Amino acid sequence: MNSRSTHLTEYAIKHIIAEQFTSWQTINPSEIQITRLAGLTNITYKVETQVEVMPRTIVFREFGNAEGFVDSKQERIIFKTISDLELGPRQLQCGDIWRMEEFVTNGVHPTNEKMGSPLFQFKSMGVLQKFHQMEIPIPNDGTSLILNKTLSKNMKHNVLRKIEKRDLYTDVELKQLENIEQFLNNNEEFKYLEEMIQKENNEELKFCHNDLNQLNIFSTTKKDKEIVFIDYEYCSYNYPSYDIANFLNESAINYQYEEEPFYQLVDENFDTAPIQAHYLALCYLLHQVCQDNEINSIVGLITQKTNKNKDELNTFISLIKQILIQRMNEQQINELFQSVSYLKRRIRRLQMISNLNWVWWSVLLAHEKNSLNFEYIDYGFLRFKMFERLLELEKERQTIE
Repeated sequence: MNSRSTHLTEYAIKHIIAEQFTSWQTINPSEIQITRLAGLTNITYKVETQVEVMPRTIVFREFGNAEGFVDSKQERIIFKTISDLELGPRQLQCGDIWRMEEFVTNGVHPTNEKMGSPLFQFKSMGVLQKFHQMEIPIPNDGTSLILNKTLSKNMKHNVLRKIEKRDLYTDVELKQLENIEQFLNNNEEFKYLEEMIQKENNEELKFCHNDLNQLNIFSTTKKDKEIVFIDYEYCSYNYPSYDIANFLNESAINYQYEEEPFYQLVDENFDTAPIQAHYLALCYLLHQVCQDNEINSIVGLITQKTNKNKDELNTFISLIKQILIQRMNEQQINELFQSVSYLKRRIRRLQMISNLNWVWWSVLLAHEKNSLNFEYIDYGFLRFKMFERLLELEKERQTIE
């Protein structure tokens, strides 16, 4: 884990690059531009020069400090493996506290409008389906590390102990933490969550990203790589429903907001989350069972409101069944849609756990040495309010059922 108290200077970054690439040694430092990129865990820079050398543009990543959440050794294995499989950015060089990566040409982070669009979500679920099929040489003991850790007594203890350091916080932060502390001391709520995630738990663990926010996704002009997932610090073997649930949560947060605190909840995306959960579950499983020609036909059926209007989603489902009946029998189709309903319920439940995980992350990293200049407590409180609303909806569904 990185426990350094200072970050690398621009001079140090230029020196490291010149050491690794001899072609950069003759470049005048004034001809090298360094731009800080967005990111919440690592400190990442775009380093470029107009001088004719290879490579001309490099992503320079200085490993951050997220102790207890990121296993840096494991992350390096993951990045190198995905790089070697050509399923993500190439690794150029790697040191103890930094890594140089390929810059994704023509890559842009999707807006929240795009993150919430049905076509982008459909394609993203196809990429995620492939991501989950990767076999990565990291520990897999048959349980979800994230779920176990998020609801563990040890995590609860650590977060409460951090909240008790009240001198660290502003009055506003203390007020926000008061709500979180009350929840932490509510044993009945924790028991409810533990029982909830064990309901219908028939999922197989897959290699998951676990942090698909808009800053960790690139939309490109390459036909074979329209959507690229980056930044693998939080990857682990986990339930696919968690990965989809976190993607859905993150689609409702704008991390490219230009005013403080530089993130914002997008109400339209969050308020339609229950319908989107159904749509995402459907998309994910369609990519698993459909042939390429069927996928192409399904894309043509997607409208702007397919994932946000229940009537349009039902129409979409009816049309999909007309496509599938040409190859599958009625029983196979019924089983597919039973699987969709199951996955939808799992996504809704694990949306809550995903938000809680980022609440704990925010509290534990707030006001820590080497943490980034970021409103951790305010962000954690935003995720907590999202959690509370989703918990309320889940209890309402349980009452109706």
